[in-house]
Amino acid sequence: DKDKAYILELRNYMKEQLIAQYGDQIRFNGSEKNFLYTVLSVSFPNNENNGMLVFKLDMKGVAVSGGSACNSGASLGSHVIRGIYDNAEDYVPLRFSFSKHNTKEDIDICMAELKKLVEIAVIV
Repeated sequence: DKDKAYILELRNYMKEQLIAQYGDQIRFNGSEKNFLYTVLSVSFPNNENNGMLVFKLDMKGVAVSGGSACNSGASLGSHVIRGIYDNAEDYVPLRFSFSKHNTKEDIDICMAELKKLVEIAVIV
C-alpha cells in the first residue's frame, strides 16, 4: 500500500507537470476512473518533430514507450488508441511507467527533455 501510494503520487505529479507545460494541446489516453496507477498514457500532436519522440527521449536517457507493452515493436501503434480516436494518426502516444524506484527528480528530468523536444503545432 505504501509503494502504491508513492507510485500514484509520482503518476499524478507527472500528469500535473504535463498539463502545466502543454495544457489542452495534448490528450490523456484512458479513463480517469479506471487506470493502472503505474502507467500514464498521453498523446502529443503528430508532426515532423514529434513523430520520433520515443527515439529522441531514448537518446537522452529517458525510457518511454510508444504504446502498450503487448504492442512493443508494432509499426501501426496501439490498436486501443486507434479504437478510441477516429484521428489517432494525428497524435503520437507516449506511455510513461512508474515504480517505487522512480523519483520526482526523474520526472523533472523527463519534463525538461520533453520541453526541448516536443513541438506543438496546430493540426490541420
